[in-house]
Parts: sequence; C-alpha cells; structure tokens
Amino acid sequence: KPIFNKLKILTVQNLYKYHSIMEFSKIIKYRRPYTLFECISLSSRATSNTAILTKKSNTFLYEAAKLWNTLHKRILTPAKGLETSLNLIRLRTRGIILQTQSLDLRDTWTPSNFQL
Repeated sequence: KPIFNKLKILTVQNLYKYHSIMEFSKIIKYRRPYTLFECISLSSRATSNTAILTKKSNTFLYEAAKLWNTLHKRILTPAKGLETSLNLIRLRTRGIILQTQSLDLRDTWTPSNFQL
C-alpha cells in the first residue's frame, strides 16, 4: 500500500471504477455511442445529472450509473453541469479515488479503500 500511495497508482479495482466513470461521462456528454446513450435515463430535473437506475443487473451501464450517481456532484462544476471539461472530470475522479484508496491504515488494505 505505501508504494501505491507514494506513486499515486490506482489498484485494479479502482482502475475499473475510474474507467467506468470516465466512459459513462463520455456517453452522456457526447451521446456516443448513441445505442448506449438511448439505454440511459437521466433525471428530468433541470440541475440534476443523476442517472435513473433500471432493474438491478450486472451490466456495465448499471454498474457505471451507480458509480456516476455517487460521484457526479463532486466531479462536475455546478454552474456547467455536463459541460464540465473531460480533463477536469478525469482529474477530480482520479483525486477522489486516490484519496479513498489511501484512507485508514498505512500499510494494510481495508474494504473502505475500495468504497466511493
């Protein structure tokens, strides 16, 4: 764990979360691929970017939407919403995941290191 924290390396579990959030944000921002975008329902509230979850499943869209809903308020700029640049989304997402990964004991991994 000290090496991961020192070099700011994400674990495999957290890399999956990072890339899922990034791909989901690209899908809803650029509406591409459109076939995946059509499967996503966003809240109709003007300022909400919450994805409405469908029936629980083990699919990429369901899991990515769950991750998106836990982080989108912390990674999007409130005034811009989905117009927040991808670079800023990328930096904030990585920062939040690294911060979570480095919690708790210095030398030991705990379940809270992998929960967003």
